[in-house]
Order: sequence, then structure tokens, then C-alpha cells
Amino acid sequence: EQLNKLMTNLRNTSPHFVRCIIPNEAKAAGEIDSFLVLHQLRCNGVLEGIRICRKGFPNRMIFAEFRQRYQILAPTSIPEGYIEGREASTLLIEGIDLDPCEYRIGKTKVFFKAGVLGHLEDLRDERLAIIMTMIQARARGLLQRKIFKKMMEQRIGLSIIQRNIRRYLVLRNWAWWRLFTKVKPLLKVVK
Repeated sequence: EQLNKLMTNLRNTSPHFVRCIIPNEAKAAGEIDSFLVLHQLRCNGVLEGIRICRKGFPNRMIFAEFRQRYQILAPTSIPEGYIEGREASTLLIEGIDLDPCEYRIGKTKVFFKAGVLGHLEDLRDERLAIIMTMIQARARGLLQRKIFKKMMEQRIGLSIIQRNIRRYLVLRNWAWWRLFTKVKPLLKVVK
């Protein structure tokens, strides 16, 4: 089972090389000798590789993916219509106002220093929160306007009913009305 998970992970990530680290000298399951693991990582050059990678541009993203994910940060920086991916990414980065030392634009990808994508994700999350708040506010406003309109229609209906009841109360005590209601059944109206 563990081997299958490892093989699936290797297929999904397509690594360039694999380093095997022995967790303990006794080869016992579940035990890790931290000093031994650290020594192996230092001797294999893994820690040095990580340090070098962090000095460079370890994070990369394809132009189309970068544009799709982060255009929300500077929506007006890219004009409408089709624009080549490299040019669109350049305009978007200028719109976001990233420090030129923090990124490089390649032939098919944008490369970022460590931590820059995390910062962009934080900015994106803030922007999405603002947009979601605006959408919720509009939806609540629409619902409240519908409720208010219904209440106003009910109020108008109530005032009409009250007006008619008041008129009826005045009219039923009027002598001519009483005479009319008594005579009306006696009249035979022919159409």
C-alpha cells in the first residue's frame, strides 16, 4: 500500500531525481533518528539545493494559468480581446506592481522568488473577500427591496379596505341607502 502511494506520488509530480533517506540504523518501522536524517540531507546536498533554489526563482507558473488566477488583482491592466500570454503576463505584473527583482518572465512561464506566490495568494484572497461581500450586499439589498415593495402593496391594500369599510359604515346609516336596500328586492329588473 505504501509503495503504491509512493509510486502514484512519483508519477503525479514527475521528479528529476529521488533521494533515499534511511530513518534509523536499526531499520525499525516508525522510528526516526533526527540527527541521522539531518546528516544524510546535508551529505546528499539536499539542504544546499533547497538553499540555492530559494535564492533563485523556485516557483513557476504558465502564462495562461497566471493570467487566469491573478487577473482579479489588476482587472483593468489587460485590455479586452486576445493578447499573447507573455505580453498579458507582463502587463498584469506591472498592474500588480511587483518588484522586478521578485520575478522573471521566461518563454512560456513566469518565475517567482520564494514567498511571492504566497503574497499574491493573500492579495487574491483579500480581493475575493471584497467581491464576495459586494455580491452578498447586493443580494441582501435586492431581497430587502422585494420585501419592502410587498409591504407597501399590503399597506396600500389595507388603506383601500379601511376606506371602503368607513364608507360602508357611513352609508349604511344613510336614510336613502336604507330605502334603496329595502326597495331593491321588490324591483324586477329585466335585461
